[in-house]
Amino acid sequence: MDIIYNPKHYTRSLLTFNVFFREDTSTKQFLKSIITKNPEHWAFFRNVFKGQYKCSLTLVDRSIETPFHCLLVAVLCKQLKEELGINFKRIKLMLSPLHEEVVCPTVWPNTPFVTTDDRNDFLQKCFSTILGQAPVLMTKRNPIFCRDMKISSRNYTLFIRVEGGVANGWQLAGDGISMLTPRMLLEKCDNDLTCQNIFTHAFSRNGVFFNFDLLAKASLCSHAADS
Repeated sequence: MDIIYNPKHYTRSLLTFNVFFREDTSTKQFLKSIITKNPEHWAFFRNVFKGQYKCSLTLVDRSIETPFHCLLVAVLCKQLKEELGINFKRIKLMLSPLHEEVVCPTVWPNTPFVTTDDRNDFLQKCFSTILGQAPVLMTKRNPIFCRDMKISSRNYTLFIRVEGGVANGWQLAGDGISMLTPRMLLEKCDNDLTCQNIFTHAFSRNGVFFNFDLLAKASLCSHAADS
């Protein structure tokens, strides 16, 4: 396992690795299918986070535009909470507005919302329904260049970076499922819905790129240096 301990430089990672995820998966298996690529690294994550009940989650993203994106992000946050054995004291989302607000008669799972407010309202509903917790949601008008999810406990911070954003590269698949309204989609949040990896099915077949980076906070590293 590539674990680097450096008490003198707390900005150095304790553990960092990349994943190229090229398969299709499903909502219930979404995080599990990522974990299977590096199970020993996730065992280390669980070891340092388990039992931390005052964690914070911050997501900076520009890819969340469709109802399925909203649902998938909420599902991933719930799965991270359960996998790491933590609770979130605070969830903060900082998102870009929709690229283009277009009036259309109906919004389907894989089509963008009509307005940014519609997207924000549905995302709030997804988090409240799936996690039982409403996030603090901010829409940043200036371009968002940093795209990552950050989970912080008292001693550690885990960064999850996805090229293009957490929802980028995924769409809902399945017979008849693509014609669901947002409300109908949310009612199926406990079902195991098919997540199609659109990059795998594209010409390049590169898949979705994930970067995981675990940092120790300064106080912990200072203590390690003194001991």
